[in-house]
Amino acid sequence: MKKKITIIISALATVALTVAVILLAMGPFDARGLEYTVNEDGVTCTVTGVGSCRAGKVDIPEYMDGYRVTAIGKNVFYNYGIPKSKNDEIAVGTEPKKSKLKEITIPESVTSIGAGAFYGCNQLKTVKLPSSLEHLGNAVFYNCTSLNEIVLPQALKTMGWGVFYNCPKLESVTIPDAITTIGDGMFYGCESLKSVHFSQDVTDIGSHAFYGCASLEEITLPRGVTEIDDWMFAHCASLRRITVLGALTRIGDRSFSSCASLEAIEIPDGVTYVGMYSFFECKKLTEVVLPDSVTELGVYAFDHCSGLTSVKLSASLTALGQRTFNECTALKEITVPSSVKKIESAVFVNSAITDFRYAGTAEAWGKIEKSSTWNSLVDFTQVVCTDGSVSLTSQAEN
Repeated sequence: MKKKITIIISALATVALTVAVILLAMGPFDARGLEYTVNEDGVTCTVTGVGSCRAGKVDIPEYMDGYRVTAIGKNVFYNYGIPKSKNDEIAVGTEPKKSKLKEITIPESVTSIGAGAFYGCNQLKTVKLPSSLEHLGNAVFYNCTSLNEIVLPQALKTMGWGVFYNCPKLESVTIPDAITTIGDGMFYGCESLKSVHFSQDVTDIGSHAFYGCASLEEITLPRGVTEIDDWMFAHCASLRRITVLGALTRIGDRSFSSCASLEAIEIPDGVTYVGMYSFFECKKLTEVVLPDSVTELGVYAFDHCSGLTSVKLSASLTALGQRTFNECTALKEITVPSSVKKIESAVFVNSAITDFRYAGTAEAWGKIEKSSTWNSLVDFTQVVCTDGSVSLTSQAEN
């Protein structure tokens, strides 16, 4: 009888072990509660919600109820574990609420992670992405303020906009070779980002892509990039040098605004537009040469460039906008090309210009449309033309 009982107990133990193995294969306890939906193929599924899962460390299983997990859906871990309130705005001076998610394991079966999947997971420090991953949606790691390390798999084919928006501790990222578009706000507010590597096949970098990357010192734009979009490098306080390999056509509005360390930039021939506030407060920029392809220079373009000592304007420029060289306190001379037909207000306010030249005749100078305050608060008293000088008899000279 004892032998029979022993055999029964042994059999039960074997069954229990088998069940445990099956449960382990389906995923550890801390992933229980996750919600999923079965995909159209009837054999795979997508994680769609946290359900009753409350773990700080989540290991997503490869199988859920026999369905293979191939995707993490939209906003699955959005502000995970952060209590909701009537007013989601954070009062000035208060600490943001802490997300519960500290660690995530994603199985090799996953090929897609949806938009905002880890949005607001501000305690998440590292993420190991599966080598099978092909798609990262918009704002996947938006506001993951503790994220400091991530490796993007080479299988990755598409990335949305703002994937690493406001990840201030992220220091280095290598974009896989298949990615040819770096979306809007991709690294917005990544103030610790020191290096970013991407393929020479990249053709498009969106607006605000590197806004506020205060630790980024140098960057090279691939040959396929034809436009520096609006706000692309604004507030990159440590950016000293940018190398442009391709044929640019446009430098967008505020593209280098407040790049206080920018020492040099070569604007290639072919650029037609240099935007408003494009180099605002680039205090270490000393020399600018605008190629003759430039026809439009935006207002405040070089405002507060206090280190600027030399400027060559394009021979195709048609106008000088308001406060273009405002507070350029080291700029002592400038030549306005004969192509200019309009000069707006306060273009040279508080500059150091004493030698002001016009590459045309005195008669042509007189025909230029000028604001009544175009030469407000300047030190020069005459315009040197090709056939003589024109005296500025009053601050309202027209």
